[in-house]
Amino acid sequence: MEQENKKPQLLKVLLILTFIGSGLTLFSNLFLFGFFDQIKAMLATQGSSYSFMGSIMDLAPFFQISPAFYLIQGLLSGLALTGAIFMWDLRKIGFHFYTLAQICLLIVPKLFIRNLPFPGMELLISFLFVYLYYKFLKIMV
Repeated sequence: MEQENKKPQLLKVLLILTFIGSGLTLFSNLFLFGFFDQIKAMLATQGSSYSFMGSIMDLAPFFQISPAFYLIQGLLSGLALTGAIFMWDLRKIGFHFYTLAQICLLIVPKLFIRNLPFPGMELLISFLFVYLYYKFLKIMV
């Protein structure tokens, strides 16, 4: 309980946001990896009937990405989530896990997706979170 009282409110908010973001990303990427062939077949045959998804041409990039991409993205999101769990316990190793995951999450898409635009917003958000977590590193053990 004493550790909970020592944890700054901003750190708690950042960690909760990371739990939500990384958790959803972990789940969605592992779901896409696990059901890649079924989703691909469904979209190829019935994609035009899902008007909320746009035209089947909008889905073309999905067909060109290897399922390994979704596995790697899911595992890196899991690493970020693990880092956040460690940081919740005020353990420095969590910061290093989280930072490594964020750097890799910025690089991996460029390796799998051709002509991907520069990830400006992702870079900004990742930098902001890593910087703010870095500011709390002094209270972690």
